[in-house]
Amino acid sequence: MAPKSLHKNGRTVAEASAQYRQRHAEPEANLAARCRDTFDFVLVVPAYGESPDFMDGYRAAASAAGSLLVVVVVNGRVGAPAAVDTANATCMRALTTRFSLVALGPGGWIGRDTEHPNLSLLVVDRFTDGHRLPARQGVGLARKIGADLALSLIVAQRVRHPLIAMTDADAHLPADYFARLTRLEPGYSAALFPFWHEPGGDRRMDRATALYELRLRYFERGLRWARSPYAFHTVGSTMVVDARSYALVRGVPRRRAGEDFYLLGKLSKLGPVTALAGDPIRLRSRLSERVPFGTGSESAKLARGAELQLYHPDCFAAVRQLVSDLRHLADAAGPDGAPTVTADVVARMPPLVRHFLVAQGAPQAWQGITAQAPDPVTRLRRLHDWFDGFRTLKLIHYVRDQASPSLPWSEAMQRAPFMTDVHIDDDGENLRSARLTLLRLEPGGPAAFRARG
Repeated sequence: MAPKSLHKNGRTVAEASAQYRQRHAEPEANLAARCRDTFDFVLVVPAYGESPDFMDGYRAAASAAGSLLVVVVVNGRVGAPAAVDTANATCMRALTTRFSLVALGPGGWIGRDTEHPNLSLLVVDRFTDGHRLPARQGVGLARKIGADLALSLIVAQRVRHPLIAMTDADAHLPADYFARLTRLEPGYSAALFPFWHEPGGDRRMDRATALYELRLRYFERGLRWARSPYAFHTVGSTMVVDARSYALVRGVPRRRAGEDFYLLGKLSKLGPVTALAGDPIRLRSRLSERVPFGTGSESAKLARGAELQLYHPDCFAAVRQLVSDLRHLADAAGPDGAPTVTADVVARMPPLVRHFLVAQGAPQAWQGITAQAPDPVTRLRRLHDWFDGFRTLKLIHYVRDQASPSLPWSEAMQRAPFMTDVHIDDDGENLRSARLTLLRLEPGGPAAFRARG
């Protein structure tokens, strides 16, 4: 019997993903046909210049998972520093010994942990000569390779739960990671674990990472205050994706950075993205230039002396007003009155927002949506599909560039109406108290969590 997705209705994973697997999956997905073992869960990890010790971060979760297969895509890029190639080769040798790896097929090896037989490893080679990733691609393609292979394993009934879990090599998963996945209700396109950055031992880097984490939590909180349906974190190391939904959005974007943002944005249009309550994934603070933007690279800039600035609260106020206007438009417009109501809604908006929307083609798009959608609920959903996470970010940037420049982080937090219930005490170190308060206030945030830093 073909594995079913989390969706209550619709086709099975095999049926829904057939076209994607035939036309868009990476060649490494063919390794699934050679796998003979069966697992309860699959976890996808891109590894770029990593120490083999990263596998230790998954052992506690694996012990409670039943049986776990970790798909690791060891990758390098054309033109990457020689040190990356050396680290990849060292990592591969150590993993081969620790997991007694044997060839599974071209470019793939599989084995089992000699001390923990419920933990298995499948390594994909994208780091040796002729196999490296293109120079302008990176973590997005590496995630896609592993996730495409995971999807094929699910379709081949080699993985029981139709979920593609993803994380990174700097992550330490909570012991109940997979137990939480078994409690997911049908209908979600993706689920997100809470996260927490722990000190790595470099004082400057630890503080820089803590500041960047504050930036992430400030942004999520601002969107939540604005009532945006896209108010969720987009951190690749925390994602779990429904296999059927994964195929329907054509997998992970092949981007060098930001693949998590775009993937979750597309998934959220298929079904809700939910928060998995409980202890967070612990992420290690460390220097990283693996991607042009994101936690590692942005933290590195802060560690070198850059000042953290945050979006002006007015940026989120503009989003909040627009979200309210969309709700009014969905309720008031109908097949006959769509042009008139749309024009009235746009005309009443502040000039700055109106100029942005006209440049984006909103009046024409909204008229079509409101005229064709059969009811207010459908109209609102389609309007938010148009004003999605990407356009939300574009509006924030437009307000920032045209009227409300970003502010030093402490000033932004003091002025933001969505931060009034949070006391930000700068301890001069890693801002543990402030970050912990914000974590606990988020959907799914643990009420009781003993942070190590």
